[in-house]
Amino acid sequence: MTLSKQTSPTTAANAKAPADFAQPAGALTPRRMRRAAEILVAARDVFLEKGFDRSSVGEIAAKVGVVEGLVYSYYPSKRDLLNAVLRGMYEPLIADLEDKFSRLQGVRSRMRFLIWRHLRVYVEEPNLSRLVLHEVRTGPEYFQSVLHDLHVRYTAFLLRTVEEGIAHGELPPDTDVELLRSMVYGGIEHRMWGTLFGRGTVDVEAMADRYTAMVLGSVLTGSSAQAPAPVLAPAATSTERTHLGQVLNEVRARLDQIEQAVMASPETSSVPLKADKPKARLGKKASQ
Repeated sequence: MTLSKQTSPTTAANAKAPADFAQPAGALTPRRMRRAAEILVAARDVFLEKGFDRSSVGEIAAKVGVVEGLVYSYYPSKRDLLNAVLRGMYEPLIADLEDKFSRLQGVRSRMRFLIWRHLRVYVEEPNLSRLVLHEVRTGPEYFQSVLHDLHVRYTAFLLRTVEEGIAHGELPPDTDVELLRSMVYGGIEHRMWGTLFGRGTVDVEAMADRYTAMVLGSVLTGSSAQAPAPVLAPAATSTERTHLGQVLNEVRARLDQIEQAVMASPETSSVPLKADKPKARLGKKASQ
């Protein structure tokens, strides 16, 4: 995936050109590319600080040091400007996921990596997470937005993990792929909501371990209902039951013989059941 245009050394020194996914309108001359990069940097700062609804194109223009009309010549609307900012933040993340994901094998390793990486977004980019969750995804236009398309691509790695896990026999064939994706990303979103607004911190490594175990454990536990019934030992045959009865009869007869021998023993019979009380020794006065 190509992430940036080739620029001259002079252009690169002044400002980083926006990537292909964040190109402005109009001709892509070095000067326009440099100005577009400046506008995107300012827009990102303003959007992350104030949110989309509370920001204005005028503020972004002032931050760059240009008139508001010039910004519109690069990005026709504030929404277009937001989309360019979101692409500029998501595309490198998706590229990084693709690079590292391709090196991992197995459901557990991949799932743990995706959970760990998603948790890091909340911890390392809290302003972006707040912008996405609180400002952008709450509107009815979300499902037709650039952000929705970015999210589909971003979460596709988990779908690949589950689908390949099913294909390789690591997960049950009836695993609900979409439900598992919602479980992972929806659960993390719910868990991290308080952290985004300053209520507590999170140990990313420990939480990634716990959450991975919880997610995969729930899938495997759910599949146990479909597991074949345990094979029981076969019932004893009639011949085996007869032999066992003979053995028990011999044991009982032997116990009876031992009991009779014990009861007939002279030593056993001479033992008093109750000790006699010693007779009182009478004195001379008592005998008179």
